[in-house]
Amino acid sequence: MSYPPAVSERHVIGFLVSTELLWDLVGSGLAPGDLLDDAAGEVAELDFHLARSWPGMTAERLARDVFAGQLDEANAGDVVRLLAPLLDAVAFPVYGEQALWIQETMALDWPPALKALGLPTLAAHWEQGNIAWPWPRGTSPRSSWPVVTELPPVVLEAVRAEFAASGWRSALEDLPYDALEVDDPEDVREELAENLEQLAAWLLVTPEPGRRCVAPDGNSLVLIMDGDM
Repeated sequence: MSYPPAVSERHVIGFLVSTELLWDLVGSGLAPGDLLDDAAGEVAELDFHLARSWPGMTAERLARDVFAGQLDEANAGDVVRLLAPLLDAVAFPVYGEQALWIQETMALDWPPALKALGLPTLAAHWEQGNIAWPWPRGTSPRSSWPVVTELPPVVLEAVRAEFAASGWRSALEDLPYDALEVDDPEDVREELAENLEQLAAWLLVTPEPGRRCVAPDGNSLVLIMDGDM
């Protein structure tokens, strides 16, 4: 993953994955070593974070606990952070080496802006934590940060259709300053355009076969937003 200068920011990465297969890993007894070897960079980042936030914990130990069904709600946010290296290993990353970087648009209220651009389905799901992994499906997320959002297949198709039909690029050019409600609207407009172009490309990615948690069809797009709250 490539990084911008060290300023206040958030980043979003995305993966195509069968969430049913993803949940099958919880309590599976699987040994984490072989899986995590395929995500060395993400593992190193998580280990660096855990050394400060949860002394004594490592990504491999955390994966072993999750695969044993031992879930620590007191450290739920860090448990959820296991998703990034795990999905890098078992799912299909659509973001390549370039995340969505949110700096100028941190102060932007994204959902109203997305609605104004003709993307109401994305607006309804943006920055909505709706997946409780590794806790039971259908329950509420145990942590509000990082934000993990699932766009299941039906929603994903709707988002693709809206991107194709909305004319969002011209709508963004015509969006009045007061609709953005930020101090630097042109910088916000530019960053929003860049991120939406990238997200539009993610929606067209076809996963390569051979990943443990990628199904032949019916995969969800899972977005992970992390960084500054």
